[in-house]
Amino acid sequence: MQRDPYKLVANIYDHLMKTVGYAEWAKYISELREFYAPKSETFLEIASGSGKLAFYLNRVFKNVILLDISKSMLLRIDAGLNRVCADMISLPFKAKFDFIYSTFDSINYLLDANDLQKYFNEIHKILSKDGVFTFDASLENNSLKNLKRLNRREKFQNILYIQNSLYDVEKKIHINKFKVKLDNGEIFEEVHLQKIYNFELYFELIEFAGLKVINCFNTFTFDDANKNSERIQFILKRKHA
Repeated sequence: MQRDPYKLVANIYDHLMKTVGYAEWAKYISELREFYAPKSETFLEIASGSGKLAFYLNRVFKNVILLDISKSMLLRIDAGLNRVCADMISLPFKAKFDFIYSTFDSINYLLDANDLQKYFNEIHKILSKDGVFTFDASLENNSLKNLKRLNRREKFQNILYIQNSLYDVEKKIHINKFKVKLDNGEIFEEVHLQKIYNFELYFELIEFAGLKVINCFNTFTFDDANKNSERIQFILKRKHA
């Protein structure tokens, strides 16, 4: 029986993300919440994917809502969790959230600065008075450093896949191409594009959306980030509570 190529790529992507460590990432997000929003009671994860991170955080973040644009990804999540299929630049909520988080440089999938601004505007609408929004973003040094590592040809569960990683310095676009050899010998290809924004632009758009940066770290640490960082963790609040 021919396997669904989209699910195959999703499984391979989950496998690759294990090198990061979902448990470690969940611990870091939980620590940010404990420090910046210890009284938070309502939680939203944006770009949740197949819910691997929520598997760990759901133990701490009660009744978390998981949002993703991909219905197929959401269907892979335990039906006992709250799931919403929507675009991150058009959030369908009237309720406010105390703690909103997004991980795995999901914000870089917004390929236009106008969409990035819309995203921050949407966050402002649904963030509670004392709420916190945290996300990580990949900067140019991360793309340049990891290009060689991200070009690989491997097998996963007897499935041959090839990942080609390219970075367009002029357009500031990081391209990840996945080629998977299907059971019938056909080659299925999926392309992921990410926009690498300048460090300073985030601050400008965040400010314009009525939000403020209360801290900015090198991801997985509590060390101050700067334009030369590889991956940065933003912690935001409303400018006027």
